[in-house]
Order: sequence, then structure tokens, then C-alpha cells
Amino acid sequence: MANPLPPTDEDLRRAHSREHVERPAGVKGGFRFSITTGQWWWSPGVFRLHGYDPEQSRSVRPSGRLLLAHRHPDDRRTFVQAWRHLLSDGGVVAVRYRIVGVDGRVRPVFAMAYLDREVGRPREVTGVIQSDTDDPRPVDG
Repeated sequence: MANPLPPTDEDLRRAHSREHVERPAGVKGGFRFSITTGQWWWSPGVFRLHGYDPEQSRSVRPSGRLLLAHRHPDDRRTFVQAWRHLLSDGGVVAVRYRIVGVDGRVRPVFAMAYLDREVGRPREVTGVIQSDTDDPRPVDG
């Protein structure tokens, strides 16, 4: 079976804009993961969603282990399943889960990620994460 065509930028914009209609805008950020090198990059918004000051980006190194450590225990299984599905099947994954920040706050978020392929081989995962509230420091929940 052939791999489905990757979503266009317009597809992602449309999906993201529908999310904005359903949920108020909150803190959001982007991330990238290089499958080739194993390196992660988080935007300042992703650091904030995990309870870090963006200035800590010099001392906090994003990683898959760190990402999983911040998942609410009840959401880890779903998160891991979505991530594995993305890496094995490609395409786009959208998932809701909760982040437990280093500040102790629980932040419900919505994330979309896309696996970029080059000549049939996975190359990079890119995505966005947005809080499900318009308060940048949501209450525990």
C-alpha cells in the first residue's frame, strides 16, 4: 500500500484554525525532532507549557525522555501510542493530553505532529502544541 500524500500547509492551517474555533487560544509553541540525529528543538512556548522559563532553554535539553516525563500518568499510554503510530505509519497525528509542568501545574493541551519523509525514509517530526485554555497558567485539573 502506498504512503498517503503528506498534508499540505493549507491542510494543516485549516485543521489548526478549526481547533481555534473550538477552543480559545492559549499558550502555543512548535517543536521538531530529527530522526536522523535524535535532536529535539522546542520553541519558547513549548518550554512555557512544560513550566520552564524560556531562558532555561540553555540548561534544559529537550528529549523524548523529558517529553514523556512531563505527561500526566493517565495520559502516557495514549501519548506513546500516538507517537508510535506516527513514527511507524507517518502522516499526521492529533492528540489531547495533559502536561505536568515543573511548576506542578497540570496543563491540558492539544498537539498535532507530522512526519516528514524523504525518499521513503522518515526524516523529521514537526508539530505544534497548544494549551486548551486561554489562561497561560491554567489551574490544576
